[in-house]
Amino acid sequence: MLFGKILRHGLIASTLILGLVACSGEDGKEGAVGPAGAEGPKGKDAKVNVDSIANAIREEVTGTLWDTLYAEPYVDTVYQILFDNAFGTAWMDSTRQALIDSLKEADYDSLYKKLYDSVYADIYSESVIRTLNSSIVYSKEDIYGAYANQYPLMYKDFTNSKGEVLHVPLEYYVKNNCDKQSKGNCRWKKVMLKAWIEGFTDTATVTDFVNPDTSIRMAPSFKFNTKALAALKTAEPAQYQVEAYALENDHEILLFSESIPTTIHPMQIKGAELAGIKNPKWWYSVWVTPQADSIKNIVDDIAKKLPNGVLKVYQQYEDDESIGQSSVRVASAVFEVLQARGIKYVQNDGAASNGQYVKYVNETLREKQGICIETANLFASVLERLGFKTMLVLIPSHAFVGIFNDETEESTVTFIETTMIGDKNSTFAGAVKSANDKYNEQVELGNFSSGDAEIIEIDNARKFGIMPNDIP
Repeated sequence: MLFGKILRHGLIASTLILGLVACSGEDGKEGAVGPAGAEGPKGKDAKVNVDSIANAIREEVTGTLWDTLYAEPYVDTVYQILFDNAFGTAWMDSTRQALIDSLKEADYDSLYKKLYDSVYADIYSESVIRTLNSSIVYSKEDIYGAYANQYPLMYKDFTNSKGEVLHVPLEYYVKNNCDKQSKGNCRWKKVMLKAWIEGFTDTATVTDFVNPDTSIRMAPSFKFNTKALAALKTAEPAQYQVEAYALENDHEILLFSESIPTTIHPMQIKGAELAGIKNPKWWYSVWVTPQADSIKNIVDDIAKKLPNGVLKVYQQYEDDESIGQSSVRVASAVFEVLQARGIKYVQNDGAASNGQYVKYVNETLREKQGICIETANLFASVLERLGFKTMLVLIPSHAFVGIFNDETEESTVTFIETTMIGDKNSTFAGAVKSANDKYNEQVELGNFSSGDAEIIEIDNARKFGIMPNDIP
């Protein structure tokens, strides 16, 4: 019967390997017999004759055994016999490695690579997959493009209902079930995690070790594609693709694969998630983008309005009485240049609410219109580009900006109502008065004390780690 032939050859091959590789006693003791039957080297100096092993395998593993390795349902039987009789013993480790090295280095025919890939790798894969358990601990269901690349900082101390810290947007769990107490051949495993969101991220890779009878959690650090995020106008369904591999003997053994649904929200949408994180309004500073290409020409035009065409920040002009006065002079030039761009103010009562669409600087300049938070972001982006210590002032349903007049701790502040750049008849002095009135009103209402109003110093946000969004 075919089954009898397969089983018989399987036993021959496995027995052959055992006979050939028993070249040293347990713990290096004497009494071993070499591959040819003669007494070989003894003790700790005993070595494996890998050429003899390779030749023996080449001569014996032919015909029926090789052909039937691919014949279901017998293949599992052959593998199990090989595994149980040859590779299931701890003292085989060094000999097994010698065999692997000989197969990789020797210039023999393709039988050896096939033997390793088809027999040994599959046997080892079966063992590894049995040993390691995997699962997804957490996956973020809604990803907001404006913050996606800053999630590791935004959710640095994010915890679940059990108080366990979770990594956002994705966290993977793997446990090595091998228990040294009950099994002799038990060791650590090296695991590699690959994850990506098709069309929106690169492939993030994390590698770590998991010791016997322990577990680890792994969190990929995604790099989101800002062009893909900026192109979104409405929320779009997407999927995390997650694959985990055990790395064994230069092979990647797949032990986990899963697709998990998520939703990607446009880069210009304020996330509803801001309601549940620390310092939520600090994250408004991602829209302050001093690096935007469109600001360069604005800076050039500002310099033209200053004495001798020279732009000075926190330096005193000759005709001014103080650095603070010179700072106000530069801020006035910023107002006039932006006013000349003809940017119309569009009133919006929900200007500071989460879930609102917020244009970036380049969009505001291109479309020549903006709500209060957009004109404030534009103004703040220019001021930060110039080098001013800038602030966003966020009050109920409105926003404007301010600057410190000098760099000392006792510096005075100049507030500016940025929406007034949309009125060609407005003046910088009028914009300062309007902003001061709003600020004083909020102070009297106690809104800065209660948290209903807040001043975001952009410099502090940057030091905290909140960087401008990288916009295309």
